[in-house]
Amino acid sequence: MTVATELPPVGDTDASTRRYSTAYSWFVVLFLMVLLTSSFIDRTILSLMVKPIRHDLNLTDTEYSYLAGLAFVVLYTITGIPLGWLADRWSRRLLIAGGVALWSVMTASCGLAGSFWRLFASRIGVGVGEATLSPCSYALISELFPPERRARPLSVFTLGIPIGSGLALMIGGTVIDAITRFGPVDVPFVGEARPWQTVFMIVGLPGLILALATLLIVRETPQRLLKTAEEQPSFGAVLTYMGRHLGVYANLALSLGCFAIYGYGGTAWLPSYLQRVHGFTASEAGLFLGGSVLVLGVSGSVACGWFADRLVQRGRRDALSVTGIPYAIGMVVTASLGTVVSVPWLSLTLVALQGFFSLTWAGVNIATLQTVTPPRMRGQVSSTYLFFTNMIGLGIGPTAIAASTDHIFHRDNAVGWSIALVGTISMVVAVVILLIGKNAMARRLAAVAQGSY
Repeated sequence: MTVATELPPVGDTDASTRRYSTAYSWFVVLFLMVLLTSSFIDRTILSLMVKPIRHDLNLTDTEYSYLAGLAFVVLYTITGIPLGWLADRWSRRLLIAGGVALWSVMTASCGLAGSFWRLFASRIGVGVGEATLSPCSYALISELFPPERRARPLSVFTLGIPIGSGLALMIGGTVIDAITRFGPVDVPFVGEARPWQTVFMIVGLPGLILALATLLIVRETPQRLLKTAEEQPSFGAVLTYMGRHLGVYANLALSLGCFAIYGYGGTAWLPSYLQRVHGFTASEAGLFLGGSVLVLGVSGSVACGWFADRLVQRGRRDALSVTGIPYAIGMVVTASLGTVVSVPWLSLTLVALQGFFSLTWAGVNIATLQTVTPPRMRGQVSSTYLFFTNMIGLGIGPTAIAASTDHIFHRDNAVGWSIALVGTISMVVAVVILLIGKNAMARRLAAVAQGSY
C-alpha cells in the first residue's frame, strides 16, 4: 500500500496553490473513478431485471420506473445539499468511505425486498449513500489540479459513468441468466431468494472492501487541511452567490440535466427495448449495450476532456459550448432514430453510437462548474448543482419514458417510440440552452481567469 501514502506537495509552496505530486493526484482520480464505477453498477443493475421484478411484484412500467428514478433521486438530491455543506467543513475522506459502505449495504438489502415498498426504501438508501461521492470528489480533484488542466481529470473521473453502466449491463446480464437457470437459492441467514434478489446481494456486498480502501488511499489536500469551519460560507451565502450568477449556474445545471434525462432514461429502458423489440435475452442485451457503452463511452469522455483542455490552454473561454453542442446534436440524431428505424442493423448501430455522446460530456460541464466557483464553496455549490441535474435527469427520464409507453402508446413493445420521443425533446432543449448561454459563460470564465469571483 505504499502508493497510498501521502506524497510531498510539488510546485508553488504557497498554501493556496500547494498540491500533491502529479502521480499521486492521478492515482486518486483513478481510485475515485473506481468508486463512481461501483456506484453506477449498483445504480444500473436494476435496468436488466425489469421483467422478473415486474412479474414478482406485479408492477406496471410506470411503477417500475419509480424504482429506477424517483426512489433513488428523492433523498439522493435532498441529502446531497447537507452533505455538500459537510464536504466544505468535514473530512471528505470519511464522508466518501461512509457513503460507499452505505450504498453497498443498501444495494444488498434490495435482495431482501419482497414488496414494492421495501424495494423502494432500499433504493432510497442507495441514493443517500451515493450522494456523498460526487460533491466530495469534485472539490477534491479541483484542488489537486490547476484550472487549465481540470477537464481531463474530471472527465476521467466521470468515466465511472460509462464504465459502471457498461459493466453492470455486461456482467449483470450474464449473472442474471446464469442465476435464473438455477432458480431460487437458499442464502444463509436470509432464506430462499429469487434470482433477481440474489443478484443484488452479489453486486452490493463487495463495495464494503472499497469503503475500507478509501480510508487507506484518499487523503485531504493541503488546501483543505488549512481551512477551518469558521472560514466556510453559510449555505445562505452560497445561494446568494449562485443567485448573482444565476444565468451561468442555470446553464450548467439545465444543460447537463437534459443530457441526464436521456442518459438515465435510456439506461433504464434500452435493455427492455432490445428484449421486447429485437428479441434479445437479458445477457445479450447487457453484452451489446455494455460493450458499446464501455468502448464508445470511454472514448467519448476522454476525447471530450482532452479537446476541452486544449481549448482552454489556447485561451478559448467557450470550451463548454464548443464541446457540448456537437455532443448534444449527436444525441439528437442517435436518440431520435435509433429505436424507431425499421432496419435492424441500422437501429442497433445508432443505439450503440449513443454510448459516445450520452453523459460523456459531463466531465467538461463539471470542470466548468468548479472553475467558476470559489474553492470554499465548491462542496455546497456542487451539491446544489447535483440536486437540480439529478432531479431533472433521474426524476424525469425513466418515468417519462415509462409513462409514454403506458399512457401514450399503450403497449409494451412501443417502448422504442417512447425512448425516441423523450430523447429528441430533451436533447433539442440542451442544444438551445447551450446556445443561449454561450456568450455569458465565456464572459464569466474570462472574469474568473482575471481573479474576479
